[in-house]
Amino acid sequence: MGSLAMLGVELLLLDDYWRADCDERTDVGWLVHRAKDQDDPGCAAELADRFSGLAGALAETPDGSDRLVVPVPSTLPAADTTGGLLVDGLARSLAAAGAGEYRGDLVARTAATPRLRHVDPRQRTEIAAAAGYRASDAVAGRHVVVVDDVILTGTTVGAVAACLSEAGAASVTAAVAARTRLR
Repeated sequence: MGSLAMLGVELLLLDDYWRADCDERTDVGWLVHRAKDQDDPGCAAELADRFSGLAGALAETPDGSDRLVVPVPSTLPAADTTGGLLVDGLARSLAAAGAGEYRGDLVARTAATPRLRHVDPRQRTEIAAAAGYRASDAVAGRHVVVVDDVILTGTTVGAVAACLSEAGAASVTAAVAARTRLR
């Protein structure tokens, strides 16, 4: 997560994906797995409910303004996301809990890239850059919460945070359901 700290991005984390003492998923890890990999709507709803609690961990913005809540754009084409994306549901739940205004249209990716799940961490920066993340000018001067479901190195969230900063965001906070590790 060093790349996030270097960018000045605060990380709000619901939980780790794996237990620290063994190769078993945490409760949140199981919810993410079932919601994301098994398309279980009940687990997605429970995870979104738990995730909404992160809204209370957000400090007031320095200028008292409202935040914008944006999901990390999908690696999947729109036609492949008919069941809804977990990250979008998490962003909506966080916004509904008072974290800010949900705006799923403020960050776009200009190129399809492979999922980073099985990519060597040393290659992630190059792939994230190839996604061509672009932020709308509407983020200028605003405090933004970028939402992702799972992070390993923080490369994707870091790339999105960098594009938000380049577009003039006053600050960027990352809210993530689970942090995983190499196994």
